[in-house]
Amino acid sequence: MKKILSILSSLAVAVTMNAQGAHDFKINEVHVHSSECCDSSSCSQAGYVDEYGQPASWIEIENTSYSTHDIRNCYLSINPAVLDENMPAPEREKLMSAIPAGDPRTSIGAKQRITFFADGNTNRGTLHLNFQLPVGKPFTIYLFDGNAVDLLDSVRVEVLPAGSSYSRLGGGEWQVCEADKVTPNAPNVAYYNDKIKEFKEKDPHGIAMTLMCMGVVFSCLILLFVFFHIFGWAMNRAAKLARVRAIRAIHEQAERVVEMAKQGTTETKGIDMETYAAVIGLALHEYFGGTHDLESGILTINQKQTTWADKSHELRVLPQHHQAN
Repeated sequence: MKKILSILSSLAVAVTMNAQGAHDFKINEVHVHSSECCDSSSCSQAGYVDEYGQPASWIEIENTSYSTHDIRNCYLSINPAVLDENMPAPEREKLMSAIPAGDPRTSIGAKQRITFFADGNTNRGTLHLNFQLPVGKPFTIYLFDGNAVDLLDSVRVEVLPAGSSYSRLGGGEWQVCEADKVTPNAPNVAYYNDKIKEFKEKDPHGIAMTLMCMGVVFSCLILLFVFFHIFGWAMNRAAKLARVRAIRAIHEQAERVVEMAKQGTTETKGIDMETYAAVIGLALHEYFGGTHDLESGILTINQKQTTWADKSHELRVLPQHHQAN
């Protein structure tokens, strides 16, 4: 029984770890092969061909975690019918291309990638899918977990220029890469920005950029000058108010001392007026009644004799001895 529980626990842990690792797989880059790309000299790179030297469309998957995970038994598809939640898993599996197990290439290291060829030729090996990417029209790629239920990732791909690819950047953003910037099985790089490119075309000598940077710098300096000027004025104002309050308190204390001195020399003889008034009030209260009864001053305690002081009570009664007849 213990062995069975141990085996079940190990299987549960393995399934859980596999499920957690599957969610780290993300679609990283997509390339759609077309006849126009074959005619272009810029599309003759080795990255566009499969193991047999044939050009094909491909989908790149990245392991975004910092540990190795196996993508075997996961599914790829471009059929939107797989999103039907009411569809049983076996029926959904028929609409997708399964990634078979047994190939060491499906074990993806930390931050590494694997490329699958969407050419419809599954007889060519593990890295070939049973569908082709459509040319000249948009489509969506779906990546499902091995249970054919959990959707791990998806991406909408619009019509791409010949030889280009659609690659994922940091933060979930995507960009279209030209043919010479495609990076199969390599990290994607944000190599250009439309706004930056347009700015370079309109300002080839960098005059506008220089004026803009200098304007930003001087604007910050002006703001800092105004801030510290206002801050210094406020601090000086607060210090002046503090000095005024301190001087005012000293004057009030001096006035009280002078008043007490006047009262002490004329009326209260050096005693504070409030204390003097309190003593007079207490004396009047005692004089006109107070809180005690009038006493005659004569003791009325009469002595009464008791047996408590009898010395005989302090002796024990000795037992009497009786002689038996």
